[in-house]
Amino acid sequence: MNKQLRRRFIIGIVGLTAASAGLAGGYGLKAAVNHHQISDYLHNHAVRKLQIGAGGAGRFTEFSDWLNTDIEPVAGEAYLDATKPFPIPDGALSIIFSEQLFEHLSYRDGLAMLRESYRTLRPGGKIRIATPNVLKLIQLFQDPKTDEMRNYIHDKLNADYFEEPPPRTISPECVILNTELNGSSSGLGHKFVYDPQTLRESLERTGFQAIKQFACGESDDPQLRGLELRHKSIHHAMNDYETMVFQAVRP
Repeated sequence: MNKQLRRRFIIGIVGLTAASAGLAGGYGLKAAVNHHQISDYLHNHAVRKLQIGAGGAGRFTEFSDWLNTDIEPVAGEAYLDATKPFPIPDGALSIIFSEQLFEHLSYRDGLAMLRESYRTLRPGGKIRIATPNVLKLIQLFQDPKTDEMRNYIHDKLNADYFEEPPPRTISPECVILNTELNGSSSGLGHKFVYDPQTLRESLERTGFQAIKQFACGESDDPQLRGLELRHKSIHHAMNDYETMVFQAVRP
């Protein structure tokens, strides 16, 4: 290849990369690589459903016809950073779902995700969020405790997803509350854990309406029923105690 042809080739590659990055809404090269994957999904599905923070859930049949995304995508998932503008057109989606993702965002980043969700949902589209409920953790301090609370405390302290085993102290309630709220020390990575009132307010502030709270796996919309995979896991009782599920509509 002579110098002139080589120069044209390099300029062409740089231009193509820049154009792809622009199409990806400012995400950069990593998102540009996924642009075709996202575009192809949107083009080939009449009912478009986005899962944010899929974490490998796309391999399950519940999400076989979803656009499954993650900030660290595995095979079959697209890259998406929930804190940045989604590389998706306005009003393109029918449903958005996230399970145990929202608490990993700061309060402001959570609002940013909800605004982008509102923008990319069609009128009448729905969002569903499953996230820990800080009130349920605070209720652990009450005496006497219910059997559900005692079982939750036992299962939580023996869970296998902590970087280090939680300390055993005179107040296991205090240990659990701190592991959920102090994500950097527990390895959970939580940045803001909501109570129902605050999550409802965030949904309202970003324009959502018809806001409803459900138990895990339950919904008044058949398309949104049974989505929470942790509700179906061996640790479902622990998950169901600490998790709240909110659903809302983009008017």
